[in-house]
Amino acid sequence: MRRRLLQAAALAACLPLAACTPPPELGGSFVQLWRSHLEWTPQQWRERLTATHALGCKEIFVQWAGIDGEPDNTWMAPDPLIRTLLDESAALGMGVHLGVPYDERWWTAIGAPDDASLATFLQRTGNNAARYMQQAAWPKHAAFRGWYLPYELEQYDWAIPARLDKLATWLGGMSDVAKATSGQPPAISTYFSRLPTAGTLAGMWSTLLDRVTLHPMIQDGVGVAGMSNYTALAPLHDMLLARGAPFDLVIELFEELPSEKDDGTTFNAKAADFSRVKRQWEIARHYGATRLVAFAIDPWVLDDTPGSKALLREWQAALS
Repeated sequence: MRRRLLQAAALAACLPLAACTPPPELGGSFVQLWRSHLEWTPQQWRERLTATHALGCKEIFVQWAGIDGEPDNTWMAPDPLIRTLLDESAALGMGVHLGVPYDERWWTAIGAPDDASLATFLQRTGNNAARYMQQAAWPKHAAFRGWYLPYELEQYDWAIPARLDKLATWLGGMSDVAKATSGQPPAISTYFSRLPTAGTLAGMWSTLLDRVTLHPMIQDGVGVAGMSNYTALAPLHDMLLARGAPFDLVIELFEELPSEKDDGTTFNAKAADFSRVKRQWEIARHYGATRLVAFAIDPWVLDDTPGSKALLREWQAALS
C-alpha cells in the first residue's frame, strides 16, 4: 500500500495535469479567528463565507472560539459573532465545526521538562474545554456539525509512554463531553514532526485510537516540507486505513518562506502556486480521507495579494 501511494504521489508530481480536470470535492476549510475579527460586520463575514462556498466548500472549521493566554492576549469571540458564522453558513448550506477556546501556552507546556506543569496545564485546559462545550447552545443550531480541539498532535513530544498516557486521558475526557453534547467525536489535527525521536506518528495514533474516540485530521505538511512529506505520513495513513478509522486530509494552501530564525518562533509565508495545489488535489482523490479540508481558503486564496489573486483565478477556472 505504501509503495503504491508513493508511486501515485511521484506520478502526480511529475505529469502535467489537464486544465479541464475538476478539483476534488472540498469538504471544508479552516477559519482562524483573531482579535481583529471581533470588529467584522455580518456583511464582511457574508462576503468571505460566500467566496469560500463558491470554491466548493461545504463546511468550515472555526479553529477556536477564543484565545486563553497572557493577560494582554486573552479574548473570547462574543456570542453574536459565533451566531453570525452559524447563521451565514446555514444560509449557504454549509456546516460549522467549532473549536473550543485555545490555550496558547500549549507549546510551552508540552516542552517543559517537568511533568507537574504539564499535568496542571492538561487539567486546566481539559476542564475549560469541557465547561465551554457543556454550556454552549451552539449544538442546537442547524449549521453545527461538531467540536474541534485546537491542539496539534505530533510524535516528538509524546514518545514517552507515560506522557502518551497523560495525553490519552486528557483527550478522553474532552471526547466524552464532545460526544455527549454533539453526538459526534471531536476532530483534532495531527502532523509529522521532523525532529528526531524514537516515537512514531502511527504508533502514537494507534495507542490513542485504542483508548479514545477521535476524528484525526492529517495535515499534509506540504506548506512547509513540500510534496515529499506524504512519504513521512504514509505509515499513519496506512494504519488508519487498515483499522477502518475515519480521518480527514488537510491540504496547506501556503508556502513557507525562509525566516531569520529556524526555531518555529517566526512564520512567513505566501500563497501556494496553483500547480502544487493541483498535485495535492490529485493525491487527495485516492487518499481514502472522509473529507478534504483546506488550510485555508481565507486568507491564502482570498487575500488581496498577487499570489492569492492568481491562485483564486486559476482555482475558479478549474471549477468552470
